[in-house]
Amino acid sequence: MSQALFERAAGEEHTAKDFRTWNATVLAAVALAARSQTPPARRERAVSAAIKTVAAYLGNTPAVCRASYVDPRVIDRFKAGVTIAPALGSPATDGPDLARPRVRRRVESAVLDLLDDAG
Repeated sequence: MSQALFERAAGEEHTAKDFRTWNATVLAAVALAARSQTPPARRERAVSAAIKTVAAYLGNTPAVCRASYVDPRVIDRFKAGVTIAPALGSPATDGPDLARPRVRRRVESAVLDLLDDAG
């Protein structure tokens, strides 16, 4: 998709990397929400597992995924014990169906709130 098509779809100037970063951040927030009951001493291991999951979706390494695509505030909030788990409702075995527009909007809204709260 060309730059002009991305800009028209988003209503502003955005790059493909912006969309990729947003998607990675949403996926990381969902993966961390699934691990919301992780005890504080094991949260770094849970972050690593979540990042590996997101990296697999992106087709990238976990190091590049964490450094370049996942908003660090999602990780910081998880380490502080805050996730989007309440917005996901009852946990499904495979997580929310992000292909469904209504579900995607709800999850993305929760991620925006999480990022806003992280200031």
